[in-house]
Amino acid sequence: MIINSEILYNILGKNFEENIHFENLGWANTNIPNSLTFIDDERYIYELAKNPNIKGVLTTKEIAESINGQLKIIVSEDPRWDYYTIYNYLAKSLYKEVPSIISPYAHIHRTAFVSEWNVVIGKNSVIGPNVSILSDVKIGQDSIIRAGSVIGTEGFEYKRTSKGILPVFHDGGVVIGNNVDIGGNTVIDKGFAHRHTIIGDDTKIDNLVHVAHGAQIGKRCLLPASCLIAGSTTLEDDVWIGPNASISSQLVVGKGAYVTIGSVVTKNVEPNSKVTGNFAIPHHKFLKNLRNDLKDN
Repeated sequence: MIINSEILYNILGKNFEENIHFENLGWANTNIPNSLTFIDDERYIYELAKNPNIKGVLTTKEIAESINGQLKIIVSEDPRWDYYTIYNYLAKSLYKEVPSIISPYAHIHRTAFVSEWNVVIGKNSVIGPNVSILSDVKIGQDSIIRAGSVIGTEGFEYKRTSKGILPVFHDGGVVIGNNVDIGGNTVIDKGFAHRHTIIGDDTKIDNLVHVAHGAQIGKRCLLPASCLIAGSTTLEDDVWIGPNASISSQLVVGKGAYVTIGSVVTKNVEPNSKVTGNFAIPHHKFLKNLRNDLKDN
């Protein structure tokens, strides 16, 4: 992907200096070299300064005056709009449709929908009644998708800008491993921004679970009914997420961790730990606080 002044003119209809040349788009914390990012909040200037992968930034005239260093600054009236308009254009132009590949040994219910492109379904996997397998989904062997589930939906990514709410195109996919079981009426969004949604081998997901875009779930995890895994969060192997628990975005839940029923997790969870509550804290602290409250009452 090459981003230069000609490309920017074609997308945005604006003239820029001729010496613009980037190879990628990325957020301020990106690990992709030679990236163009944006900021419309001075709080993120520090992120730019410490990230050598960022070579250019779309930003407002006011913020530009506070940015030091060797960055190429592109002044914009609405950097958020410009950045995601560029992102959508490039993502759509690079998107390719490839005919779906379904193993002759997979079992697809007659009422299920499977996209004609960009789907792979492995040997002995079962797609149940009224399941929708949308494009950009890969399912391994011996996995089960139960009735009414939807795999590969667009995630909830909308940007508020001065020109209105801008939807962001999802260029990632869903990768489901081997021997995975996904319960009825569960929804799994596909990834975007260089991050697929992943469900690891031997993971079991109950009914009415939502896995948001770019969430990556490890092996042998157990997700009971109605829990929520928000976008770009990572669950390492052997994690338990209790019923109705909510895991906020861009967190890491460490290997073997246990999140109890109804918890709301807003911070990373250490491996092999147990957290409880809203907002979730270590389980033993929650019980201690509860006992103290009972004594006071």
